[in-house]
Amino acid sequence: MTHADAIAAYLGEDVFGMLKWERLDDLQREAILSVFKIGLNAGAQSGAVSVIDTVMADGRVVLCEDGSRWSAREDVDASLLHTWGEGQMIAIHRGMIYRLDEYESVEVDELRI
Repeated sequence: MTHADAIAAYLGEDVFGMLKWERLDDLQREAILSVFKIGLNAGAQSGAVSVIDTVMADGRVVLCEDGSRWSAREDVDASLLHTWGEGQMIAIHRGMIYRLDEYESVEVDELRI
């Protein structure tokens, strides 16, 4: 799944279509992706799309490409995050992380260090 696919899934076809993604150059696309990585990730309570960079402590701690950090709430959630591993594209929304390429979700809290 590409970043464009993830954004399209999040926004819906109508809104994504208005972006005219195929007409944008790389710099414009990166700017739009930055909005999702930074703007929407303000606490990620309103939604964000990212990629898992590092999974630590048997899935208890997840560091994302966008700089956000998350801790699994339950052991079962940690186990699932551990199996997803690094490089997995995810959506974060209202205390949940959703795996985008094969739908699964876990409950998380933002980790502040």
